[in-house]
Amino acid sequence: MKRKIIPNAKRWKTVMARQRSPAEAASFLARVQARYEELISQAASYSNRALRIHFEDNILPAVAAYSILMMDGVEKDSALELLDRLLEASLESQRRMYRFWGRFQFFFDMVKLVLKPMMKMQYPEEEWKVEWIDFTPDMAGLNYHACFYMNRLSEYGLAELTPHFCRLDDFLAAQAAPSLRLERTQTIGRGGSMCDFRYIRVKAN
Repeated sequence: MKRKIIPNAKRWKTVMARQRSPAEAASFLARVQARYEELISQAASYSNRALRIHFEDNILPAVAAYSILMMDGVEKDSALELLDRLLEASLESQRRMYRFWGRFQFFFDMVKLVLKPMMKMQYPEEEWKVEWIDFTPDMAGLNYHACFYMNRLSEYGLAELTPHFCRLDDFLAAQAAPSLRLERTQTIGRGGSMCDFRYIRVKAN
């Protein structure tokens, strides 16, 4: 079986090198990689490609990194803050894309056009229990009534990591602030009964 490397391992190493020496960063990533491989070997595999990406490329790397930080005796708040930096680094390509296209007022219309087909492909409705909201000229929205991330992280006893994935939606949307904003009143990961997403057009002054 081909060895699976943690996605964005080089970016993670760069983040860690800002916190520790290069040698310590390399050692940390090697241990995270070993833990990741252990988790992969013990976990069920998803036939659905989107679910497999969420699980193997997003959830398990976070579980592995957080587990090693805890083993190292890192204080919990510091470990979670560092995990935020690692997860942000994993989204560097998307961040650049949002920042580039967000400069243009038509970006909201692009998001509105692709939101439903993109979400259906990347977030299977059977796992997220999606409720689509009627779009208006200046709003596109949906509600999630279940969360694959919360469910899987809870199986590892790490439900508290879920809000740190919720945070990534806010992080990305902030990059596109010139043309759209994300409004949410609650997320399942933050203790809500659902995740309500509303993408709102930001009108030019």
